[in-house]
Amino acid sequence: MLLASLQNVTKLYGAQSVLQGCSFQVSSGQKLGLIGPNGCGKTTILRILLGTEEPTDGIAILSNGVSVGYVPQHVDYNEDETVMECVLGEHRSLTTALREHEEQMAKASGDELQKALRAYQRARDAYDHAGGDDFPRRSQAMLDALGLAGRKDQKISSLSGGEKNVLSMTKALLAEPDLLILDEPANHLDYTGVAWLEAFLSRFKGAVLIVSHNRYLLDRVVKGILHLEGGSIRYYDGNYSTYRATRLRQLLAQQADYVANQKRLAQLEQLVQRFANIARTRSDPTWGKRLKARRSQLEREKAQAVEKPTINESAIRASFSTERTHGNIALQLRDYSKAFGSLSLLEGAEFDMSCGERVALVGPNGCGKTSLLRDVIEHGAWENSTIRVGPSLQIGYCSQEQEILSSDKSIYDEIMSLPGMSRGLARGLLARFLFYDDDLKKKASDLSGGERNRLQLARLMYLKPNFLILDEPTNHLDILAREAIEEALTDFKGTLLVVSHDRYFLDKVVDRVVEVKDRKLISYSGNFSEYWFAKQAAMPRVTGRIGKRAKTRERAKVPRKTKVDVAKLEESISRVEREKVNLEQRVAAAFANSDYREGRQASKQLEHLQAELDALYEKWFDAGGGG
Repeated sequence: MLLASLQNVTKLYGAQSVLQGCSFQVSSGQKLGLIGPNGCGKTTILRILLGTEEPTDGIAILSNGVSVGYVPQHVDYNEDETVMECVLGEHRSLTTALREHEEQMAKASGDELQKALRAYQRARDAYDHAGGDDFPRRSQAMLDALGLAGRKDQKISSLSGGEKNVLSMTKALLAEPDLLILDEPANHLDYTGVAWLEAFLSRFKGAVLIVSHNRYLLDRVVKGILHLEGGSIRYYDGNYSTYRATRLRQLLAQQADYVANQKRLAQLEQLVQRFANIARTRSDPTWGKRLKARRSQLEREKAQAVEKPTINESAIRASFSTERTHGNIALQLRDYSKAFGSLSLLEGAEFDMSCGERVALVGPNGCGKTSLLRDVIEHGAWENSTIRVGPSLQIGYCSQEQEILSSDKSIYDEIMSLPGMSRGLARGLLARFLFYDDDLKKKASDLSGGERNRLQLARLMYLKPNFLILDEPTNHLDILAREAIEEALTDFKGTLLVVSHDRYFLDKVVDRVVEVKDRKLISYSGNFSEYWFAKQAAMPRVTGRIGKRAKTRERAKVPRKTKVDVAKLEESISRVEREKVNLEQRVAAAFANSDYREGRQASKQLEHLQAELDALYEKWFDAGGGG
């Protein structure tokens, strides 16, 4: 059943064209990811689909009777309500209506009783459809799973912007709509919340349209990718990794065609030049006709020329070059504690990090990760017995709160304040991070979160520290920018300590994970996926009617797996994930080197590997690995 569609939609803001002839459709049960660079019009598409914004041309269709749940990036609330009052608002209205009809039925008789019975049944059906008596319990379970445990009586006015977004998502998920539209749902969720969301959406029976830069979420949930770029949409079958392999293969083929086409045009231009020389020196008019015909042919073929492909169009160009450190100790924590008033985050924690190591610091929101990084920045020194930093290390810091930027300085002034900076060098550096002439006068306080992160990373690239401490460095960045940062950090020869909730990013750049748990620091070797499987923590389970139906189906079709089965599957998944990263790097290198044969072979292997990985995850979920 067709739920919603855009048909040849164009959107103009003044003279600027944002969308040009965009078309796609969403059918029952379909799960789609909408991706594209920041600012390309993804949120505009959602607003047009929902009817809150009109297209300049074309039509948006939402089928009759389709219920839609929408989670925007930013939501306005009644700030005086509590969290649970907000979640239970509609349920409370249904409950009140049901009680009123019960009272009317008790007082009625004769024909009035029949009317009262019918009215009561309609109210009862609406109440049951919305979850009935189980709704408050499911509401609490979902708030707990998404990071708002123990906050049900807290005023909405006291919540952060991220927590308000989580509240909006809770309400949308509880409604169990036919079509769920999510705009960056993983923002502000910690890794357990994202994993829970992946499991929930994978089992959700309705249709889902997700705008997200979280590549693991897209890999685990969606079965189709809508790629928006340059104002138009192209559909790719499969999840994000399948889309990426397909797109890389297409770009390689396009590059081969482009090179051949350029050779053809060069030959034609040489021929036109030869004919022109002959026509000038001879009086024979036929040469003039031949020259005119060849010029017309050249113009036609130029107009039809193959477009030059780019593998990372509109991506930043980062490089964190530094010399390898020859010391041993990078960071030591001894009997480290952190508390705010009566709230203790870390107690007597200890941690050792060697030079050249690449470590991820993970844990739930509010556990003290950012506080620990700030203490290392502010107090870390070789002489400090609690927070010891190697004497040969120069720290570069990317802050989640971005407080290292001066809010009253412009982008240009911020970069010019760095030691040894010249005007030409500043403009070149900023251009690599997508800041151009029109941007340079913007004050840091007026920048978006993604722009501020790009500015911080530009500073680090120039300063060339040998110890990078990064707190959510990919926050608000689009996928192309994230991949550019990953590639730059893969080549970084120094020491890396990073906090991130982007699992795809962590799998590519770290080789050890340190978890904040029970106010201590627990170390795990390997990337994030290996840590996640080794940890085998019980994930919050899907609750309510969706979860019950999913579990019933799973028990009916899949025999119970042993813990050994799950462990073996997790080992296989970790191995294939590593192979996948290597193959992606091979395809990208082949593209850069114009090695079409190698690129085609590697991209074909990547496609097969992704199919194997998808099958392994299916088995893992069925075996209970997803909670």
